[in-house]
Amino acid sequence: MTDIPTLPPVLEDEWMARFILFRHWIRKSDPPVRPDAFIPHPYPDLSVTRHMDLSEAELWQIGQEIADKRPATLYGRADLQAISVIKKSLRIVPTPEPKNHANITGWPADKPSQKIIAQEIAAEARFVPKSDFSSLL
Repeated sequence: MTDIPTLPPVLEDEWMARFILFRHWIRKSDPPVRPDAFIPHPYPDLSVTRHMDLSEAELWQIGQEIADKRPATLYGRADLQAISVIKKSLRIVPTPEPKNHANITGWPADKPSQKIIAQEIAAEARFVPKSDFSSLL
């Protein structure tokens, strides 16, 4: 018998973050998040972090850890509700590690189709720029 934790399913009104690690993923115009932030190509899944039970400081700390592993710069995050993904016929699959991680799966295989979906998701995302979150700790 294995001890696989049971992860709570992602609810439609749940908030998730896609950490913005590249300057070209954001712009000054509206909407501020470019679709490229939501294209999984060449990977089959797109990584997000669930806000579930996290403080702002914990959420930003996870984003910084992700950036440090690459290494990359954490510019901010794109927050979106799960319904924005679900209504595109994609699935959100929670994973046990890292904390609050989930994969957005079910993407079409071709990049042009992925871009159309990514444009729609980006239009609904809310950009939250990185500030000095160390004061939250």
